[in-house]
Amino acid sequence: MEKTDYDVIIIGGGAAGMTAAIYTCRKKMKTAVITYDIGGQTNLTNHIENYPGTFESTGVDLMMKFQEHAQKFGAEFIMGKTEKVEKKGDIFNIKITNGKQYTSKTVILAFGKVPRALNVPGEDKYLGRGVSTCATCDAPLYKNKITAVVGGGNSAVEATEELSHNATKVYLIHRREEFRADAITLEKIKQSKNVTILTNTTVQEVF
Repeated sequence: MEKTDYDVIIIGGGAAGMTAAIYTCRKKMKTAVITYDIGGQTNLTNHIENYPGTFESTGVDLMMKFQEHAQKFGAEFIMGKTEKVEKKGDIFNIKITNGKQYTSKTVILAFGKVPRALNVPGEDKYLGRGVSTCATCDAPLYKNKITAVVGGGNSAVEATEELSHNATKVYLIHRREEFRADAITLEKIKQSKNVTILTNTTVQEVF
């Protein structure tokens, strides 16, 4: 077989991608992880207590341990966003947005999810200027301000809890009556004096 840069290239540096890297490296396969961040959506979680063997951790800290574990076995991390994957014969060619290209015998796709958009007027206009997708990252920016979180899963409820320690008021807006979030986390925010929960409600516009 034609010589390649790597035996395996993994696209995505979240929990799944780094776990895959640990397994391939332990099989003595030369492995690279191409990602534009380390940790993916796990970084959005400020408090983790349900990961086996980890009694309490932030998402960022846990993902740093994942990276350290993968690097210990030899995984290389290439920071960048994948632009194109092509297969020529038995070889994969991966191009990232900075123009660099890498070849591999195998590609593992582990790019996970991206934050879901509300698709309402004003959302794109104010993204990064008042509209955020990471409460863990941006909560300090909303100190003593009125904020709103949209959603009904763990990420939304945990973001509400995080913001409640910084903002003067937090509205949790959910389009349904029932929540998908863990009951124990939901109960925490229900006890917060500066949190108001709005159910059966949708966002129409950001302005």
